[in-house]
Parts: sequence; structure tokens; C-alpha cells
Amino acid sequence: MLPSVLPSRPALSDTTTTREQLETSQSLAKVTTPQETAIFICALQDCHKLFPSRDRLIQHRRKEHGSDEDKYIITWND
Repeated sequence: MLPSVLPSRPALSDTTTTREQLETSQSLAKVTTPQETAIFICALQDCHKLFPSRDRLIQHRRKEHGSDEDKYIITWND
């Protein structure tokens, strides 16, 4: 079983974004649910790329990892 949280990495300090840019960008975001927005994350070899469907993730694995293995998938849709 995979962890529900991806491995953490050190964050870099954002020294260029202004308060106005942050406030403007907040109007672009939305809260969603698994039914509205599918997310499938490839957890093979610390890849962690996101895909909109399991099929797209498997296509990625065949091309990038040489595997069609259906393990090590992180998702909130199952």
C-alpha cells in the first residue's frame, strides 16, 4: 500500500511573487472532489507525474518506464 502523502522535498522561498499576484491567482483556483477531477499519480521510481485517468497513466508507464504494471498508483478516485 502506498502512502497517502508524497515524499516531501525542501521548499524554495518565493522572493519574486507580489501580494497582488497572489490575490489575482486565488480567483483562478477552485475546490474540487474526486468525482469532478480525477487524479492519478505515477509512483514508479519516484516519478510522481499526474494524469487525468488510469489509462493515460498506463500509457505513460509503457512509454517512459517500459512497464504496464498496475501497481504504485496514488489516487483519490478508488
